[in-house]
Amino acid sequence: MTTSTWDGLIGHEDIRRWLATAIRQRRLAGSFLFVGPAGVGKKTVAKLVARTLLCERVAPIEMAPCGVCEACVQVESGTHPDLIVIRKPDDKSTIPLDLLIGRPEVRMQEGFCRDVRLRPFRGGRKVAIIQDADYLNEEGANCLLKTLEEPSADAIIMLIGTSEQRQLPTIRSRCRTLRFSTPRGSDAVRLLRQEYGIDGDNERMLAAVELAAGDMHVAAQLLSGDGDQFYQTMRDRLADEHPDPILLSRTLTEHVDGAGKDASKRRDAMRDAFSMAVQHYRRQMRTDAMNQQVSSATLARLDRSIRALREVDRSANQATLIECYAADIAGGTTGDRGEIG
Repeated sequence: MTTSTWDGLIGHEDIRRWLATAIRQRRLAGSFLFVGPAGVGKKTVAKLVARTLLCERVAPIEMAPCGVCEACVQVESGTHPDLIVIRKPDDKSTIPLDLLIGRPEVRMQEGFCRDVRLRPFRGGRKVAIIQDADYLNEEGANCLLKTLEEPSADAIIMLIGTSEQRQLPTIRSRCRTLRFSTPRGSDAVRLLRQEYGIDGDNERMLAAVELAAGDMHVAAQLLSGDGDQFYQTMRDRLADEHPDPILLSRTLTEHVDGAGKDASKRRDAMRDAFSMAVQHYRRQMRTDAMNQQVSSATLARLDRSIRALREVDRSANQATLIECYAADIAGGTTGDRGEIG
């Protein structure tokens, strides 16, 4: 989402009201955890908070940052000295420790934790955002604990992730959690049209959002030309009573290869495909339940698809993962091979 004003935010009215009240009462400080499906507006809200608190023309209580002052322009470009943003590099599987506490030779003399504790340079607030909080490893999360528990009085820290379960308990206990849900109905359609440039039938868009489990990035990809074709092909492969492992493996491999050579994009393509499979088997289980039927094979295939998502996040070998996944789906097994498989 790219909106630059609160009025342009699609959905999340309850979160907007809560933030407005906290700002009005001068109680918006401390550490926050934003969780919800990808693409629903968590990063947009974090940037709007930064604009609101750092704008030099309009008081934060108005919830209407001007967008044209030097501070607003710097927030938009990511160069404001009182805005700190870190994310997982594309070539890394986790957020590097160096980004949090500095390089080994200058530990705690640079990095996120040090920058948050510095006095504001321009205004009265410090705004810090950790994108991709799902990819904090245990060592990195532990480095953050004191900063999250005792941030400077003028600082607000926002961690952005997809679910509470992917954060360590020590992180969750030190943050106030704001839960973002997928926009529904007309809001979902508006989001796809306005922010992703998708056009077409409303019902088809809503079906894509459901299939993507609320992940708007995946929904948009499903509605694109190549994505739509892949969706149709995958649906046909998974719907077979006895899926052909060779055809399924070929379909997945072609989809991943189509993402290019960049490792992160290939992982995203695999994640999208397995998410699609998870939703397919969840819908199949709901249908079976309505017909008072129980299918152990469907349950096993659902479990296997969920396991495959975890394997992607653990950087499993892509070719091996696809081959094993296709064979397990064909056999209707969970593919439990120990800690990873």
